[in-house]
Amino acid sequence: MAGVSGCSRQRLWIKETLDSILVISLFFLFLALTISSPSLAMSSPLSSDDMALVPAGEFLMGSPIGIDGLPDEQPQRLVYVGAFRIDRYEVTNNAYVRFVLATGHRAPAHANPAFTLWEGNTPIPGIGTHPVVNVSWEDALAYCAWLGKRLPTEAEWEKAARGTDGRRYPWGNEWDFTKANSASYWAGRTIDFQSGADWDAFWIKGEGAKISKEKGIRGEVLTLPVASFPESASPYGLHDMAGNVAEWVQDWYNPNYYKESPLTDPQGPPRGAIKAMRGGSWLKPAVSLRTSDRDWGTMDSRPSGTGFRCAKDAF
Repeated sequence: MAGVSGCSRQRLWIKETLDSILVISLFFLFLALTISSPSLAMSSPLSSDDMALVPAGEFLMGSPIGIDGLPDEQPQRLVYVGAFRIDRYEVTNNAYVRFVLATGHRAPAHANPAFTLWEGNTPIPGIGTHPVVNVSWEDALAYCAWLGKRLPTEAEWEKAARGTDGRRYPWGNEWDFTKANSASYWAGRTIDFQSGADWDAFWIKGEGAKISKEKGIRGEVLTLPVASFPESASPYGLHDMAGNVAEWVQDWYNPNYYKESPLTDPQGPPRGAIKAMRGGSWLKPAVSLRTSDRDWGTMDSRPSGTGFRCAKDAF
């Protein structure tokens, strides 16, 4: 009986050991799947470590009359903005899919299904680190709120992009088409459209159309992974503040707002019909990548060249 009891104890020890190994193996397998699969990941995709602190203070907002400044950027003036935090990177598809899966919010979609970069509730393979596009202002607002954040104001966005020295581009005052994802980058030379006809000639009928078809995602979208141009980061360490995708901001857009806006923490007009965008995109000419450039879109539009990043109060 003692021999049988000893064999039983040995078999029991072996079983318990194998069970422990199996549990540990399954744990590490789940951990690996969680890291690689957004659908298994935790619902909160970003931490405060992904945000830069922009200290309180004044900065030069807008453009002076002349050079390449546009009327809706004038007059240039000193604006005070309180301290805030802002995402270092544009929101990626990997981050946005967690929001969609956790909340049931609608997935990004193009007006033409053939150019939609998502299949069901997940992005197509290979674009996880690209900025999410085909999201409306309302989509962007909902995502930021889910994380306890908000969209930045135009003033916050511009200060984060140009710092306090009034620079024209996030990297300095000199234009360089190799420093940002724009129409110029893809053409290999500076591109500036003087009219809608110039735009059509490049993107619809000409060189840009060919580039999009040959190199674009689904023959259309020319976004790049976020932070593809690390040498072009803003003074506060933010990436892609010029090009890649234009970014929704909090404010209503009014071309005359700068003439009457407050000089302390401007929040934009109290009402309006269209929302402001900043930063330019892969579609845009050189002039649109200046830190002072302003753009706009309807709240429910979901362009292929527009994404966003979030902000929150510093304290």
